[in-house]
Amino acid sequence: MAEERGIAKFTMGIGPLLLCGFSVPVANSMVFPALSDLQDEYGFADSGLGLIAASGFLASLIVQLFLAPYADRGKPKRFVLAALILAAIGSALFAFGNSLWMFVLARAITGASLGTSGPAIKAIAANIDKTRAAERLGRLRGMELAGHTGGPLVGALLIEPFGLRGAFLIFSGVALTAFVVVFPRQLPSLPTTNESKRLSLELLRLRPVRAAALASLTLFIPIGIYDALWDRYITDRGGTNLMVGLTFLLYTIPFILLGAAGGRLADKRGASKMTVIGIFLTAPLVLVYGLLESAWLLVGFAIVEGVIGALSIPATQSLMAQVAPKGRAAAAQGLNGSGDLIAGIIMSLIAPVLYGSSDEHGGLLTFGFAAGLMVIFGTAVALMLRTTADSRSATTD
Repeated sequence: MAEERGIAKFTMGIGPLLLCGFSVPVANSMVFPALSDLQDEYGFADSGLGLIAASGFLASLIVQLFLAPYADRGKPKRFVLAALILAAIGSALFAFGNSLWMFVLARAITGASLGTSGPAIKAIAANIDKTRAAERLGRLRGMELAGHTGGPLVGALLIEPFGLRGAFLIFSGVALTAFVVVFPRQLPSLPTTNESKRLSLELLRLRPVRAAALASLTLFIPIGIYDALWDRYITDRGGTNLMVGLTFLLYTIPFILLGAAGGRLADKRGASKMTVIGIFLTAPLVLVYGLLESAWLLVGFAIVEGVIGALSIPATQSLMAQVAPKGRAAAAQGLNGSGDLIAGIIMSLIAPVLYGSSDEHGGLLTFGFAAGLMVIFGTAVALMLRTTADSRSATTD
């Protein structure tokens, strides 16, 4: 059937975005299985591991917050291509680096590639056809997660036969290959206005934007726990490194299989409604993690959270696309991404403290705290969206 009609016209006309959405995260996540090898080979202190990781988060945050609005000036393709080049350069620096500060710089550059690509590709995907924005965003989210979770797995497999340098160079080549594929293709421009030169933070004066940003932040709260504590939490319950990796894989699979379907549901039922439902479905799932004592139960439960995430996260991204003023699409998505990072960073600092405060109930305390925050923030989101809808109705009447 004409190869399923050109794989549905290169998956809904966003094939180049999907390629970038995979290539940039996979280049970023390759470093995680290599950190201990880099430390062993070049002999830097444990604090260096934190510096490397933090530089990536900080660079991504700064770029999303302050540079994303420039993608609203009509030519977001430049940001897509720049992100792929940055990912390639960062991976190459890891390959040829020989000191802690070179690795910190390399991680900052790869982190900047995420901040450069994320808002731009989401804004483009959402603005191609706003009636199917969540569906496209759901598909894009699946590819991004595939990159994030696939990078460590593939990287670990490549290090053994090719060494650290060879593995990083292969990932640099992946980003360059994506650049070559995307470069000749036309990508839609974003609508631009006189407001397009303003910073992302200025959008927070708008209640609907605040609600959308808070919703996205709320769903990102558990991610901070997973980043900082998941390995320790699984191990304490008798798990292995393989089981840790398996949980992330099982969480990702629903996004790949159901992300577009979840997006279609949000397009049909309304992004606001599905966002609120998603938050209040996710919060109790997060609480359950604190009650499970078996590592295998934790592994299996990850796929349940993945299914709910596949139904809710595309809705939150679509919600921001809907409430963003004309000419501010990338700035709004950059604001979303920045809020997510801030939530993840803060929670990654709090979670280990809560977990270590009680030998017997540390898990319940940590995940219960996160679930409680999600309920509080979710309630605020619901009220903000409801009052916004009521004011619009009153204006219409």
